[in-house]
Parts: sequence; C-alpha cells; structure tokens
Amino acid sequence: MISLFFGISTLLFIGKGDFLIAGLNAMSKKEKEKIDTFKLNRFMGKMMYVVSGGMLLLFLYCFYNYSLVLALALLLLVVPTIFIAIFTFNFDRFRK
Repeated sequence: MISLFFGISTLLFIGKGDFLIAGLNAMSKKEKEKIDTFKLNRFMGKMMYVVSGGMLLLFLYCFYNYSLVLALALLLLVVPTIFIAIFTFNFDRFRK
C-alpha cells in the first residue's frame, strides 16, 4: 500500500497524473484551461509524498511501538490533509 502511494506520488510529481485528481476531471474544458495543471500535479505529488511518509511511519510503529513515531505519523497524515483542503480551495495559486 505504501509503495502504491509512493508510485502515485511520483506520477503526480512528474506531471503525468492529471487523471488522478478528481476535481480536475469534473471541470469542463473551458474551466480546465484556466488551471495550471503542472503546478497542481507537482503540489499534489509533494503532499502525497508527505502522506506516504506518514504511512511508512505508521508501519514502523507497528514493529517498534514507540509513541513518538505514532505522534509524528499522525501529524504527517492529518496536517497535510487539512493543508491541502484549505490551500487548494482558497487560493488562486493554480490559476493561469
């Protein structure tokens, strides 16, 4: 599962993952032309790398049972998710 997320992250990061972004697929062609898809792909790829790192830490927590690893993993899973929701919807960073 973690390797799948890293693969998806890489696909998004290199700019080839347009089809994976649900909100982008729901837009009309006219609206899509206003969005810088390469910037959006790079941003989502970076955030997916962070979430994948959190998943990797959760996996390590299962073996080592160290509470600091759990706290860091949850931080890496929750904070980027909230950041993505706020950042992509409230700012015009991805508009051309």
